[in-house]
Amino acid sequence: MADTRSSNVDIDENGALGDRGREMMRGTFQSEETLYAFAPSNVPKPLAWGTCKQEPDSHFYMCDFYDMTDDLPDIARFCAVVAKIHLDSMGKSPNGQYGFHVTTHLAYVDNDNSWSDSWEEWYTKALNRMLQEEEKSHGPDDELKSLTNDMFEKVVPRLLRPLETGGRQINPCLIHSDLWPGNVKPDAETDEPIIFDSCAFWGHNEGSEVVSP
Repeated sequence: MADTRSSNVDIDENGALGDRGREMMRGTFQSEETLYAFAPSNVPKPLAWGTCKQEPDSHFYMCDFYDMTDDLPDIARFCAVVAKIHLDSMGKSPNGQYGFHVTTHLAYVDNDNSWSDSWEEWYTKALNRMLQEEEKSHGPDDELKSLTNDMFEKVVPRLLRPLETGGRQINPCLIHSDLWPGNVKPDAETDEPIIFDSCAFWGHNEGSEVVSP
């Protein structure tokens, strides 16, 4: 991925070409735009996305530039930012469901963000999508297939279904979903955590903690 920087703008030109690359840049913009609405002091402001005029198979995403260090963020500040995003966005899913309105990508893997009525349903679809990619990359595995069946038939229903039955409910909030040290860096001047490269979706608040630093 090429990274071209100026004094106040960061431009990422995607390495994936064609329709897939365009979909990735569109998802990035929509994801960052939604996240920015709830954390404008901690998310680089999205400016534009589109297709390169002279290279129609290449696509880009543009946002405000931040000078960041390569250190880990202050843990208290980082957790406070994530908690604020969750609290401020809770219950504001545009249709009250789990998911996102466009496809986002973890690296080159497209997520199944289609809208779901329950957290169990969304989580099952999302996990199944990752397992499909695993099989596509490494081939079928009988042991993994057996474990997968138990996961979907026993583990997921037992752990997630009780969260939304018996009068209990979850209010979906906005999730970054790819919080690892490479996507959270301290601002070089303020030391404030800067969060970027989200694969946002509306889900259970603990969905952000799965890959956190």
